[in-house]
Amino acid sequence: MNSMSKLISLDEQIKTLQEKKRKLEEKSLQDLVKIIKKLGADSLSPEIIIGSLFEAVEAFHQKKDITKKWQAKGKEILEASKKSKGGKTSNSFRDSDQNTETTS
Repeated sequence: MNSMSKLISLDEQIKTLQEKKRKLEEKSLQDLVKIIKKLGADSLSPEIIIGSLFEAVEAFHQKKDITKKWQAKGKEILEASKKSKGGKTSNSFRDSDQNTETTS
């Protein structure tokens, strides 16, 4: 294989990998939207969602203990989603922890 053919082959591989990356990012975004809807968070204003995400990121970087609770709750929700038929989750997780503190 000459050097020009190798370059063309590498270019094709790069394009294939870029397309795979784009599809994975798209699927990830779709999954996030599904989770937002399942949680009922789609009824929140964008300002509340952005503000709460900002607070969560700050808490994570400051290594606050509350993030461990959030992680456990998220894991519970994702596992329930995987176990349920057709990807539909029970709404029971919405009510299970509504009165707990969300900041530390």
